[in-house]
Amino acid sequence: MSWNFRVMRHTQVDKESGRVSEWLAFHEVHYESIEVNDLEVTSADVGYTENPVAMTAESVEELRFMLTRMLGALDKPILEYKESE
Repeated sequence: MSWNFRVMRHTQVDKESGRVSEWLAFHEVHYESIEVNDLEVTSADVGYTENPVAMTAESVEELRFMLTRMLGALDKPILEYKESE
């Protein structure tokens, strides 16, 4: 299994007004195998964290590692976040 950070689109609909709001967040995404083409997967093809990733670390190097991987996620298609049922 492999993982990386991906940008996911969250969509919420206000039940009273019907107004739709969208926002983007980084999530850890887990793939079934290391051979997966992460440019072609959809949200249904992967596992991902329920909550967006928080930017906390124990060192500057760890923050740099996370930021570098997050920057790489910006070059990949956005995945749709689906609430777990």
